[in-house]
Amino acid sequence: MAAYGAKGHGSVVVDDPILLQGLPQQRPLKLMEYLEGTWLGEGVCEYPPHVPRFQYIQELIIEKAVPHSPKELHWSFRSVARHKDTNEGLHSEWGFLRFQPSAIDHGRLELTCTASNGLCEIDEGTFTEDSFDVWTRYGGLTRPQSSSRPYVTEVRRWCELRPQNTPITMEYRVEMATERSCMQPHLFSRLRKSES
Repeated sequence: MAAYGAKGHGSVVVDDPILLQGLPQQRPLKLMEYLEGTWLGEGVCEYPPHVPRFQYIQELIIEKAVPHSPKELHWSFRSVARHKDTNEGLHSEWGFLRFQPSAIDHGRLELTCTASNGLCEIDEGTFTEDSFDVWTRYGGLTRPQSSSRPYVTEVRRWCELRPQNTPITMEYRVEMATERSCMQPHLFSRLRKSES
Protein backbone atom coordinates (compact mmCIF):
# COMPACT_ATOMS: atom_id res chain seq x y z
CA MET A 1 0.00 0.00 0.00
CA ALA A 2 1.32 3.43 -0.92
CA ALA A 3 2.28 5.87 1.79
CA TYR A 4 0.12 8.94 2.53
CA GLY A 5 0.80 11.54 -0.16
CA ALA A 6 2.43 8.97 -2.45
CA LYS A 7 1.55 8.85 -6.14
CA GLY A 8 1.70 5.99 -8.53
CA HIS A 9 3.58 6.76 -11.73
CA GLY A 10 3.42 3.73 -13.96
CA SER A 11 4.21 0.72 -11.80
CA VAL A 12 6.48 2.74 -9.46
CA VAL A 13 5.16 4.40 -6.30
CA VAL A 14 6.76 7.80 -5.75
CA ASP A 15 6.57 9.04 -2.16
CA ASP A 16 9.56 11.39 -2.10
CA PRO A 17 8.25 15.00 -1.82
CA ILE A 18 11.07 16.32 -4.02
CA LEU A 19 10.29 13.80 -6.78
CA LEU A 20 6.55 14.54 -6.48
CA GLN A 21 7.26 18.17 -7.49
CA GLY A 22 8.49 16.94 -10.88
CA LEU A 23 5.38 14.90 -11.74
CA PRO A 24 2.85 16.69 -13.98
CA GLN A 25 -0.19 17.75 -11.97
CA GLN A 26 -3.60 18.75 -13.29
CA ARG A 27 -4.27 22.18 -11.84
CA PRO A 28 -7.84 23.30 -11.16
CA LEU A 29 -9.27 25.55 -13.87
CA LYS A 30 -9.42 29.08 -12.48
CA LEU A 31 -12.29 29.91 -14.87
CA MET A 32 -14.45 27.10 -13.49
CA GLU A 33 -13.62 27.95 -9.88
CA TYR A 34 -15.29 31.28 -10.68
CA LEU A 35 -18.07 30.03 -13.00
CA GLU A 36 -19.40 27.12 -10.98
CA GLY A 37 -22.50 28.19 -9.07
CA THR A 38 -25.73 30.15 -9.57
CA TRP A 39 -25.76 33.43 -11.49
CA LEU A 40 -28.63 35.96 -11.49
CA GLY A 41 -29.11 39.18 -13.39
CA GLU A 42 -30.70 41.12 -16.21
CA GLY A 43 -30.20 41.41 -19.92
CA VAL A 44 -31.38 42.87 -23.19
CA CYS A 45 -32.55 40.88 -26.21
CA GLU A 46 -33.12 42.06 -29.76
CA TYR A 47 -32.72 40.75 -33.25
CA PRO A 48 -33.84 43.27 -35.85
CA PRO A 49 -36.02 43.00 -37.80
CA HIS A 50 -37.45 39.77 -36.32
CA VAL A 51 -37.29 40.43 -32.55
CA PRO A 52 -37.96 43.88 -31.06
CA ARG A 53 -35.82 45.02 -28.11
CA PHE A 54 -36.94 43.91 -24.62
CA GLN A 55 -35.43 43.31 -21.19
CA TYR A 56 -35.28 39.98 -19.39
CA ILE A 57 -34.09 38.46 -16.13
CA GLN A 58 -31.85 35.40 -16.26
CA GLU A 59 -30.82 32.58 -13.98
CA LEU A 60 -27.79 30.52 -15.01
CA ILE A 61 -26.66 27.47 -13.02
CA ILE A 62 -23.29 25.83 -13.71
CA GLU A 63 -22.25 22.63 -11.93
CA LYS A 64 -19.99 19.63 -12.36
CA ALA A 65 -21.35 17.08 -14.83
CA VAL A 66 -21.15 13.32 -14.56
CA PRO A 67 -18.57 12.08 -15.31
CA HIS A 68 -16.21 14.69 -13.87
CA SER A 69 -12.59 14.04 -12.97
CA PRO A 70 -9.15 15.58 -13.48
CA LYS A 71 -9.11 13.87 -16.90
CA GLU A 72 -12.76 14.62 -17.76
CA LEU A 73 -13.26 18.33 -17.15
CA HIS A 74 -17.01 18.45 -17.82
CA TRP A 75 -19.57 20.87 -16.44
CA SER A 76 -23.29 21.23 -17.15
CA PHE A 77 -25.30 24.43 -17.35
CA ARG A 78 -28.93 25.39 -17.52
CA SER A 79 -30.36 28.81 -18.15
CA VAL A 80 -33.84 30.31 -17.93
CA ALA A 81 -34.83 33.76 -19.20
CA ARG A 82 -38.05 35.53 -18.15
CA HIS A 83 -39.55 38.80 -19.34
CA LYS A 84 -38.50 41.53 -16.90
CA ASP A 85 -41.94 43.18 -16.71
CA THR A 86 -44.29 40.18 -16.83
CA ASN A 87 -42.04 37.37 -15.49
CA GLU A 88 -43.30 35.26 -18.41
CA GLY A 89 -40.93 32.44 -19.30
CA LEU A 90 -39.21 33.23 -22.60
CA HIS A 91 -36.41 30.76 -23.20
CA SER A 92 -34.54 27.94 -21.57
CA GLU A 93 -31.49 25.96 -22.56
CA TRP A 94 -29.36 23.15 -21.20
CA GLY A 95 -25.84 22.20 -22.13
CA PHE A 96 -22.37 21.00 -21.32
CA LEU A 97 -18.89 22.51 -21.24
CA ARG A 98 -15.85 20.31 -22.01
CA PHE A 99 -12.40 21.76 -21.39
CA GLN A 100 -9.10 20.67 -22.96
CA PRO A 101 -6.35 22.68 -21.24
CA SER A 102 -3.25 23.34 -23.33
CA ALA A 103 -1.48 25.57 -20.79
CA ILE A 104 -2.20 26.87 -17.31
CA ASP A 105 -5.70 28.40 -17.46
CA HIS A 106 -5.81 28.41 -21.28
CA GLY A 107 -7.01 25.95 -23.87
CA ARG A 108 -9.84 24.70 -26.02
CA LEU A 109 -13.50 24.62 -25.02
CA GLU A 110 -16.39 22.66 -26.51
CA LEU A 111 -19.92 23.75 -25.62
CA THR A 112 -23.06 21.82 -26.50
CA CYS A 113 -26.45 23.44 -26.00
CA THR A 114 -30.06 22.42 -26.57
CA ALA A 115 -32.80 25.02 -26.39
CA SER A 116 -36.49 24.53 -25.68
CA ASN A 117 -37.27 25.57 -29.27
CA GLY A 118 -35.39 22.47 -30.51
CA LEU A 119 -32.22 24.18 -31.72
CA CYS A 120 -29.13 22.11 -30.93
CA GLU A 121 -25.70 23.65 -31.24
CA ILE A 122 -22.11 22.48 -30.95
CA ASP A 123 -19.70 25.35 -30.37
CA GLU A 124 -15.92 25.28 -30.21
CA GLY A 125 -13.45 27.92 -29.16
CA THR A 126 -11.02 28.93 -26.46
CA PHE A 127 -10.93 29.81 -22.78
CA THR A 128 -8.68 31.82 -20.47
CA GLU A 129 -8.70 32.21 -16.71
CA ASP A 130 -11.55 34.75 -16.86
CA SER A 131 -13.34 34.31 -20.22
CA PHE A 132 -14.44 32.05 -23.02
CA ASP A 133 -15.34 32.58 -26.67
CA VAL A 134 -17.06 29.79 -28.65
CA TRP A 135 -18.93 29.62 -31.95
CA THR A 136 -20.62 27.10 -34.20
CA ARG A 137 -18.31 25.50 -36.72
CA TYR A 138 -18.41 22.67 -39.22
CA GLY A 139 -22.21 22.57 -39.46
CA GLY A 140 -22.62 22.62 -35.67
CA LEU A 141 -26.36 23.40 -35.71
CA THR A 142 -29.35 21.14 -36.10
CA ARG A 143 -33.06 21.55 -35.52
CA PRO A 144 -36.30 19.56 -35.80
CA GLN A 145 -38.42 19.71 -38.95
CA SER A 146 -41.07 21.68 -37.06
CA SER A 147 -38.74 24.67 -36.53
CA SER A 148 -39.99 27.94 -37.93
CA ARG A 149 -38.05 30.12 -40.31
CA PRO A 150 -35.79 31.98 -40.49
CA TYR A 151 -33.38 29.22 -39.46
CA VAL A 152 -30.42 30.07 -37.26
CA THR A 153 -27.22 29.43 -39.22
CA GLU A 154 -24.49 30.46 -36.76
CA VAL A 155 -24.11 31.26 -33.04
CA ARG A 156 -21.27 32.82 -31.06
CA ARG A 157 -21.14 32.99 -27.25
CA TRP A 158 -18.79 35.11 -25.14
CA CYS A 159 -18.43 35.14 -21.39
CA GLU A 160 -16.21 37.55 -19.43
CA LEU A 161 -15.84 37.40 -15.67
CA ARG A 162 -14.87 40.14 -13.23
CA PRO A 163 -13.49 38.10 -10.31
CA GLN A 164 -12.19 41.25 -8.59
CA ASN A 165 -15.79 42.41 -8.01
CA THR A 166 -17.71 41.41 -4.89
CA PRO A 167 -19.82 39.49 -5.69
CA ILE A 168 -18.16 38.23 -8.86
CA THR A 169 -19.87 39.56 -12.00
CA MET A 170 -20.21 38.21 -15.53
CA GLU A 171 -20.98 39.70 -18.92
CA TYR A 172 -22.54 37.17 -21.26
CA ARG A 173 -23.14 37.87 -24.96
CA VAL A 174 -24.71 35.87 -27.75
CA GLU A 175 -24.48 36.78 -31.43
CA MET A 176 -26.54 35.00 -34.05
CA ALA A 177 -26.97 34.76 -37.82
CA THR A 178 -29.97 33.40 -39.69
CA GLU A 179 -30.59 32.48 -43.30
CA ARG A 180 -31.98 36.03 -43.74
CA SER A 181 -29.54 38.11 -41.69
CA CYS A 182 -25.82 38.26 -41.01
CA MET A 183 -24.19 37.78 -37.60
CA GLN A 184 -25.39 40.43 -35.14
CA PRO A 185 -25.85 40.89 -31.37
CA HIS A 186 -28.82 38.97 -29.96
CA LEU A 187 -28.44 38.80 -26.15
CA PHE A 188 -26.43 40.73 -23.60
CA SER A 189 -26.62 39.86 -19.88
CA ARG A 190 -24.96 41.24 -16.78
CA LEU A 191 -25.06 38.59 -14.06
CA ARG A 192 -23.75 38.38 -10.50
CA LYS A 193 -22.80 35.23 -8.67
CA SER A 194 -25.24 34.28 -5.94
CA GLU A 195 -23.71 34.00 -2.48
CA SER A 196 -26.01 31.16 -1.43
